[in-house]
Amino acid sequence: MKSLIFFVFIFFAFFTMSCNKSQNEGSGTGDVLIVAKKSGTNTVYGLSIYAYTFSSFKSVQVDNGDNSTKRYELKSNQGYNTNFYYEAPEIEFTTSKPFASTYLFSATFENGASDIFDDILTDKVLAIPTIDKTEYISASKELGVSWTPVAGADSYNINILDGSTLIYSSPELLNSLKYFAVNPTAIGWLTGFAPVDGKTYTVRLKAFLYEPSGNSYNMQAVSMTEKTIVKWGE
Repeated sequence: MKSLIFFVFIFFAFFTMSCNKSQNEGSGTGDVLIVAKKSGTNTVYGLSIYAYTFSSFKSVQVDNGDNSTKRYELKSNQGYNTNFYYEAPEIEFTTSKPFASTYLFSATFENGASDIFDDILTDKVLAIPTIDKTEYISASKELGVSWTPVAGADSYNINILDGSTLIYSSPELLNSLKYFAVNPTAIGWLTGFAPVDGKTYTVRLKAFLYEPSGNSYNMQAVSMTEKTIVKWGE
């Protein structure tokens, strides 16, 4: 589940970062969110953590303010030193929701500067979304995806995966939508990739919850579900 939301929100920090330090001096901003998904018949929860900067991170550590023994080491997100992340491995997902807490970020930068910043996480989560139908539209060669709206969701996002490789990510979709058609030539596909008729792919639907008084650049939670497309083009 690499890079859960960076493909949608990778540049958000450029608009929300503190102006107390110059770009050359080094400052950062962070976001912690609860991830909910199905494991068998159970709903399980884990954390995703992101740090962003105008400068270039050297290292970022994150501590749970209510659990002094828990530290997260973030790493570069797909080679971007302006964006570090941590995503909980499968073994860390549990049936218990994470507690509300303040997460403390400690960052050092390539230029030797350092910064400390935080993010407040509540215990609010979203229900797991349900994909009602996927349907190939032969006239337009699009894949139509229909879903049941998730109570409280602020927006949605659709991914398509080839095995474990992310090959498509939709724009952020309004919470009033419950249908989206994936066009095989639209922006959002992995560079140079085109879906192959007759091949099996996975559709992943995600619902996002913003932080209180937040927006799509400051997330509280994401929930997701997946459905296999038996054959693209049929």
